[in-house]
Amino acid sequence: MKRYAFYFFLFLAGITKAQQSPVLMTINGKPVTTNEFENMYTKNLDLVQDPEQKDIDNYMELFKRYKLELEDAYQKKYDTIPQLKLELKSYRRDLAKKYLSDNDIIDKLVKEAYERMKYDVHVAHILIQVSPDASPQDTLKAYDKIMSVYKKAEAGEDFDKLAQKYSQDPSAKNNKGDLDYINIFHTVYPFETAAYNTPVGKISKPFRTRFGYHIIKILDKRPAKGEIEVAHILTMNNKKNQESDAKTRIFNIYKKLKNNQDTFENLARKFSDDKNSAKRGGKLRKFGIRSMIPAFEKVAFDLKNPGDISEPFQTRYGWHIIKLLNKYPVPSFKQIEPELKRKVMRDERSKMGKEKLIKRIEKQFPIKMIGNLSVVNQHITKDFFNNKWTIPQDKTVDDALFIINNDKTFTYKDFYLYLFQRQSHNTATYKDKTYIINKFFKRFKKDKLFEYYNKHLETIYPDFANTMNEYKNGLVLFRIKSDKVWDKSIKDTIGLEKYFETRKAKYKLPKRYHIIMTQTNNKKTAKRIAKDLRKGKKKKDLIKKYENKHLLIKEKDYVAGDEIVDKYDLKIKKPYIYKDGTQYIILFLKKIKPEKIPELKEVKGKVTNDYQNYLEKQWIKELTQKYPVQINETVWQQLRNKYKK
Repeated sequence: MKRYAFYFFLFLAGITKAQQSPVLMTINGKPVTTNEFENMYTKNLDLVQDPEQKDIDNYMELFKRYKLELEDAYQKKYDTIPQLKLELKSYRRDLAKKYLSDNDIIDKLVKEAYERMKYDVHVAHILIQVSPDASPQDTLKAYDKIMSVYKKAEAGEDFDKLAQKYSQDPSAKNNKGDLDYINIFHTVYPFETAAYNTPVGKISKPFRTRFGYHIIKILDKRPAKGEIEVAHILTMNNKKNQESDAKTRIFNIYKKLKNNQDTFENLARKFSDDKNSAKRGGKLRKFGIRSMIPAFEKVAFDLKNPGDISEPFQTRYGWHIIKLLNKYPVPSFKQIEPELKRKVMRDERSKMGKEKLIKRIEKQFPIKMIGNLSVVNQHITKDFFNNKWTIPQDKTVDDALFIINNDKTFTYKDFYLYLFQRQSHNTATYKDKTYIINKFFKRFKKDKLFEYYNKHLETIYPDFANTMNEYKNGLVLFRIKSDKVWDKSIKDTIGLEKYFETRKAKYKLPKRYHIIMTQTNNKKTAKRIAKDLRKGKKKKDLIKKYENKHLLIKEKDYVAGDEIVDKYDLKIKKPYIYKDGTQYIILFLKKIKPEKIPELKEVKGKVTNDYQNYLEKQWIKELTQKYPVQINETVWQQLRNKYKK
């Protein structure tokens, strides 16, 4: 097992590209450099405990074996197995994530989110709607309107009344624009930024989100309430039985709680109408602000100490009693950082990292226009804005529109396909055709540039290429070793039996002492156990009889050389008691098994392991003949002298 563990580290080691590195050997005519050997040898040196495995001569033999097996895997095209290719594709997608955004920006956004989450902000807002793809004219119209409202607010007009009169947020008529307290990720990022950057009592300048233009007023800012954990009991009106009135039932439950006639958990299990939480004693998942309906949230957060119970109160769901279980303040940055990073990467703010990356790769991989966008505009009819447009079929569709890095060409047809999937259902926007198509074209170029960059990560980043290469090598090697060695040793029952039959003597079982060892902390109990053992009681009998005595019992075969056999002069069926610290140990030699040649089933694990070693040696012998190995002795001796101690 030690050898296999070491071998696993070996083929998963990083492989650095060789640049002007001497050739150490050739395998099947393919060069292997000293760089590759050294990088693998030194990378895992500290992980290996066995001095023999640290020896460079031993490592050389393992390395040659690894390279021969890998060569065979690629010659047999294991890298083309569909399932393996899918697994490699999935791994690449996950590995590529850290290369597909500007990490400095992401780190800053994570730290920014943490600083913001320390505070809850009470916000009111006014919205003037405008779609993200609106024409310049419609955008200007919405901007002028929000500026007009902003000036009124700055002049001192009542913000509540302005929200009711002008805001196009449907809720404004009732809440006067008041959104209550927010924390991070509760709103879109531009809104959140404006909320946290605007002082209490002040009104922000107009800003845009995907919903339109906003202005906000900050009503309050407080230390974040964090999260809480509560349990609740809910009663709802029963339409079939009006006598089971929710209010009456909740107050009866509350009286029992106040009089300590039953526990909260028991009452929740028996009487709560919230079936999901009732089976957990009313316990709900941990939550923060804006996660529950406002009435429930307010009562829950007003409870001061774990164990406090609220008076009955009503929401639109029925009547509740809440018990506070725990409060969770804002955790440390180290604790919350991984979760914040995941949320940032899923949030629209992650686009900032992508946008910065796009600007960088635009310089690295320039885009050169070949065609003209006016040709595209000529083919965009009113049908495009009524979802009836079809891709043009004229001779220009296959002409080049632009080229990335003088390498990858995109045609008019590529862009037409992109447009076809994004047709509009609003004929009124036909008047803005040129603006809309230009906007689509900018996105198309960015998307294709990003795809080009993603496909060339191996070329741009050597460490990415090395990691992908080592993972691929690991996959193909695991597959071929499974077929040639591991799975074969299990499936080839005839081969295993033949291997065992010719080597039976190697697996001869020695004389074995079958002993029951029992431990107790009571001398009287020890004597009683010894008596039971003399009467022929079995292990299961002892466990049942002394289940309240916290016995420790082990029954197994021991051989000469084991301390328990050599140290104590045990006689068959004669219990031996001795004291070990505060414990009493009872040894009972049940029988002595003579040495014998075993059946395969008795030693199958060991035989299977040996058979695997045999299969691998036979395979390596075959590979050595099939793929010639030539060592550059001069280079090897120089390398050997460098590490030999």
